[in-house]
Formats: sequence, structure tokens, C-alpha cells
Amino acid sequence: MNVSSDALYDQRLAEFKRIVEGYLLSIVCICGLLGNALTCVILSSRFMRTSITNIYIFSLSCASSCVLIGFLLTHGIRSTFHAEVFYRHIFTRIFPIHVTCLLIQIYLTATVAVDRFILICLPFRGRKWRSPQRAVFVVIFVIVFCVLYCVPFWFEYTLKTENNTTVIVVSEFGSKQLYLLLMRKYLYFIFVFLIPLTIILICKISIIKKLYSVRQRKRLLGTATKTNRSSNAINFLLLSIVFIFLVTQLPYFVFNVLYTWSGTSLMMHLGARQYLSINNLLSVINASSTFILYAFFDRKFRQVGQYFLLCQPLPASFDSRTGTTRILKSSVMLSNRRSTNSNPRSSPHMRHNPIDLPKERLLSINRLP
Repeated sequence: MNVSSDALYDQRLAEFKRIVEGYLLSIVCICGLLGNALTCVILSSRFMRTSITNIYIFSLSCASSCVLIGFLLTHGIRSTFHAEVFYRHIFTRIFPIHVTCLLIQIYLTATVAVDRFILICLPFRGRKWRSPQRAVFVVIFVIVFCVLYCVPFWFEYTLKTENNTTVIVVSEFGSKQLYLLLMRKYLYFIFVFLIPLTIILICKISIIKKLYSVRQRKRLLGTATKTNRSSNAINFLLLSIVFIFLVTQLPYFVFNVLYTWSGTSLMMHLGARQYLSINNLLSVINASSTFILYAFFDRKFRQVGQYFLLCQPLPASFDSRTGTTRILKSSVMLSNRRSTNSNPRSSPHMRHNPIDLPKERLLSINRLP
């Protein structure tokens, strides 16, 4: 009876993983790799690389591509073609690299949230912290930190030959109680779950509150115009990236926390194994979503993408030096004429209206990149 139940368990799990981790995950990985490649090409062009935010998104797309390659090699090919020999051959090399790329992706997402928090919530005091040089330094620091943190994972698993069959087993180093206690429980909970998730939630809530207050002030001051659509689109884009990250990664974090506290006994349940497969698919969706979100929200990204892919000329109002859309002089002159005609004469005390100061400060926030 036990043999038949184990065979049924293995059969149901294999069929479920073949559909979820084999077909679905592989299709999403291939589409995500193409989308991230296009995102990197477009963001690295001279039209888009002047933005500090694009530097972080470019780095995030590169890390996401590495994550997708890791999932495709360790889950997609194995579940689709039952390539167990190939999986055993590459696992000890791919696993630590894959874990490192996943951690880099998590912290780069937190970095994007912090960068937008500084830009929106601290527009004047945070100017000195936002520069291309500092952005590159932050990306390098994140990569170095994640690589150093994941060094012990290179020694966790090893290959062992038993009865002319090579199997993957936990090494002597990986089976030590101190290693399991630190890397799989306390350090994971602090550095992989608690710190980045707290940063992302705090920044996201602060940004939403700030944007809501700015919108209310604009309505009260009567300065709501259509010229800020590009900035609002970027804000919605980055908030969407953070939101999808939370939706797709939070179940994975919860599972890993349960695994660190419950141990390997959790994997004896069929529901837990299926839940892990779904979490892997959600992680792949998160790593593949950057191109779709950029193409949906950012008009400049679509214009540059059409310029590279379809050879369509850029619009006349597109500034090739800064990657922004210029306001035509005729529209500026027309608006100046209208403002002059509407206020032909003004007394000296009206030129220093106290309400103009908050208007100018509010407009200066919207001009930031």
C-alpha cells in the first residue's frame, strides 16, 4: 500500500511539475529573456541612459535575465525533457549563481524603490544623492554584497556516486548545524526577507502618500496640467514594478520562512511541493515583467523601441541628447501671449503673491527627472 501511494505521489507531482515548471515556466522564461534583452538595448542607448532611474532598471533587467536563465536550466529543461542527468551535472554550479542573482534582483528592486523615494519625497535634500556615478556605485555595492553573502552556497551540495549512479547530496559543510542555523534561518530571515521587504514597503507607502498630497495641492492651487504625464507615467511604472515584485515574491518568502523553521519535513507533503512550483512560476513572471511595464507606461521607451526595431523616426519634439520631449517654441510663445493678455497690468504687490512660492516649489518637483 505504501509503495502504491508513493508511486501515485510521484506521478501526480511529475505531471504537475511538467505542466507548471516545464511548459509554462519555459515559455515565460523565453519571452522574458527576449523582453529583458530589448529593455537592456533600449535603456543603454544614448536616448535613454541619461536617466538615473534607467541605470537601476538596466541593472535590474540584467539580473532578471540571469534569474530566468537559471530557472530555465534547473527547472524548465529538467521538467520538460526529464533531463535528470543534465540536471545533476549542472546543479552544483548553477545553484549558487542562481541564488546570487535572485538576491541581486531583490536588492536592486529595493534600490529602485529607494531611488524613487528620494526623488519624490526628498526632491531638494536628495539631489546630492542622485547622480550617475552614485547609481553605478550603488549597483556595484549591491552586487559585491550579494556575491559575498552567497559564497557559502557554493559548498552546500556535492555529487556522490552510489551503485554507479551519481546523486546530489548535502555536503558535510552544508549539513553542519551552525550553517543551517545561520544561512537557512536567521541570516535568511534578516537579509533576504526582513530588510528588503521593509525597505520596499516603507518606500512604496511613502511615495503613494506623497503623490496623493501633491495631487491634492495641485488641485487646490489650480496648477494641474497635462505636461506632467511623463513624470506620472514613470512613477506608475516603478510603483508597478514594486507591486508585482511584492505580489509574486511574498508567497515565495513565506514558503522559505516556513521551510527554514519546519525543515525538510515540509517537503514531504504534495501540496508543499506544488506550492513551491507555483512560486517558481511567479518568480519567473516577476523577472519577465519589466519590458511589458516599460512598454505600457513609458511613451519615450516606446518611441525609442520603435526607432530601433521598426526603424521609425523619432518625433520632432524628441530631444536626442537628454531623451526627453521638448516643448515646441510656438506653444510656449502662445502660452506667454495668453498669460500676457489675461494680465495686462499688475500692481507691484501682486508680483510677490505669497501663493506663488508654493506653486513654484510644486512645479519644480514635477520638473525633476
